[in-house]
Amino acid sequence: MKQTLSFVFVISAVLLMAGMANADVYLSEDFNTGGTAGALSRGWEFVENEFVTETGANFVVAPEWPAGQDGPGTSTGNIYPPNANGIGVESPYLISDSDAAGGSDDIGSMAEIWAISPVFSTVGASEVWFHADATIEVNNNGEALALFEVTADNGATWLPVWICVEPERVIDEFNKKAGTKEKIGGWPVMGSASQTKTFCGIHGRWHVKFPDAVANKSQVRFRFGWYESADAWYMAYDNIVVDNVSAPMGSETLLFENFENGIPSTWKNTTGKTQLWGTRCLWNDEFDEPLKNINVTPVDIDFIRNAKWWDLEIDLDNPHADFNPKGICDGRWLFMLAGQGYAMWQEGPNTPAAGTPSESATLDTPTLNLGNATGVFLDFDSEMLRGNGSAFYDVFVSVDGGQNYERIFTYTGALMDNDEAAYFTHHYLEVPQAAGKSAVIFRFRAEGQDPPPGDDPLQGGNGHMSGFWVIDNVRVTANTGPTAVSDWALF
Repeated sequence: MKQTLSFVFVISAVLLMAGMANADVYLSEDFNTGGTAGALSRGWEFVENEFVTETGANFVVAPEWPAGQDGPGTSTGNIYPPNANGIGVESPYLISDSDAAGGSDDIGSMAEIWAISPVFSTVGASEVWFHADATIEVNNNGEALALFEVTADNGATWLPVWICVEPERVIDEFNKKAGTKEKIGGWPVMGSASQTKTFCGIHGRWHVKFPDAVANKSQVRFRFGWYESADAWYMAYDNIVVDNVSAPMGSETLLFENFENGIPSTWKNTTGKTQLWGTRCLWNDEFDEPLKNINVTPVDIDFIRNAKWWDLEIDLDNPHADFNPKGICDGRWLFMLAGQGYAMWQEGPNTPAAGTPSESATLDTPTLNLGNATGVFLDFDSEMLRGNGSAFYDVFVSVDGGQNYERIFTYTGALMDNDEAAYFTHHYLEVPQAAGKSAVIFRFRAEGQDPPPGDDPLQGGNGHMSGFWVIDNVRVTANTGPTAVSDWALF
């Protein structure tokens, strides 16, 4: 059953006026007027090249679905892309749903599907930012390229902004720019730098700085879409703003933690069962060692990067005869924050029993005195896999020293399909209720039901898992003067 969720924001007139004085908006689009035809009349182009054979995969403004379809294939029941707080707000939005389409344009087809923005000017800008409510669902065993590009010359040349390779696409192909032999560099860079090149999807309010080459130009456009979609999942966007305002952050950093030395003792780490937040990579509890493989498929970049510890040569172009005979990756356990310090929660070895709670754990920041702050912001790297409906990953804030908590972000309130590749997004949250408070705590809470015996892929089974949540580079910033308006306040 599809659900309708709403979220209400209240912004004071003073805040709105202060922000608008500082922002130059070059393009804004909420897709609320006129459906697909209305978007086309405003200068959008929805393009399939001559090699596309998938039927019904082109971009449309929902709820105008391709013939025979009544919406995207999602196992959560929520159909709207997430805003900054993770909530899908009921309104029309832009979507390309390759999964719902007929056929499959596989590697070698040269098929391209694009949504191309209207032309806009950035004259006078020293930098240009893109903001949107977005979800990009990555097929854990898919082959597509999901692309985001921008042009400063009305489409004569395109510059890469963000690229995602679905996990089973061979790395040689990933190294080439779509449709050409031009090299674009090898593996995605691990850690936060992989915000521009990744194996993972996007979920939340997405803030991306465009290349400097599009600043102060009169013929700018952007496009996103598929190259050789290969029966991929979907990508959806809403409330798009292009302006000269960076992602929401304060001017003063009050807390920063990258977990390079583990989880600090000043962070409260509490479990509801057995699984605490930790810093080790995905773990095989049965053998008490890092997770190595699932049915001879590599599953974890932590493992792939450190395969030499087991004297294994792991190369997706040259598969290992025993470990990786097919040279494929499973995106459910191939995560971008590997190879650096982080805090991770994953399901434990306990099996479900009637009347017993799911695994759960909370990780709390130290108490912060924000009494002088007029604006408060939380941002963090976040990578997560939601294996099934028992998993919940949420962020809360307390303004009274931990007596009461209010949820400010969730991974379970918007368009998402469970048990696919992980999402990797740097989230920026505005937390106005924390401004002026002297006892503020931020909480990361993870919960998931353990799978039955023999069903857990992490233990060699063939079934589903609750998943994991990885966070890193947690930062709290604040302003002590006027606070600029959010990009979504334009709508």
